[in-house]
Amino acid sequence: MEALRLIKTARHALAETRNVPDVLAEARQAALLTEAVATRIARSGEEGLSGLGQLLAEAATHAACCLEHPEEGASSASAFGPGGRARRLTELGEFGPMLDELGLLLRDMGETLVVLACGADTESLYWACIDGVDAGAECTQLVDQLLDAVRQMAGERPEEYEAEPCGAAEGGPGEPFGLDGVRRLPEPAAEHEERLLVLRLDPPGQRAAESPPSSPSAEAVAAGEVVRAPMA
Repeated sequence: MEALRLIKTARHALAETRNVPDVLAEARQAALLTEAVATRIARSGEEGLSGLGQLLAEAATHAACCLEHPEEGASSASAFGPGGRARRLTELGEFGPMLDELGLLLRDMGETLVVLACGADTESLYWACIDGVDAGAECTQLVDQLLDAVRQMAGERPEEYEAEPCGAAEGGPGEPFGLDGVRRLPEPAAEHEERLLVLRLDPPGQRAAESPPSSPSAEAVAAGEVVRAPMA
């Protein structure tokens, strides 16, 4: 089966999970599928992609190892058979759309594991989720680098290097440069402002009995003690 179709199937399956064993099983399947895709990229012989593919395969292997947990259960793991969903991979297809979808799968995996960590009732489950989030984030960064490399090979210019529109330096209304030549950041419209929910990610044994403070300190945010997630 083509990689893009498999990745979309994995995203749908992850979104449909409703219990801890299924979440862990699907998250691990996402990591294994990433490993399989990355291994094929590493062996493709494409200059500029093979090295990144090898790094991604190693990072995905680490993520899958992090998500091996007793909560996963033998029934959930055996449902996929030997090799898991990744064994059905037969071809990569077009790199651009496939890597786009793979990045979305890894982000879905990370968000799902954060939610699971917030409700974890054992430290082993909590740390399995946190380690999975960290390993998944590394995979996501490598997928983004691969996608940039693919776009450069195709002659596309990365968005951050796109030329400014003509007349932008004149400082007209809505333009990114002022009269002094200093770049201005556009002010976000009020209707597009995001409300942020602050979640403490303490292990179960360290969660305080009292209610969390209304606003964490800047030091706590910088130290990674809290995770900011957009509210619906």
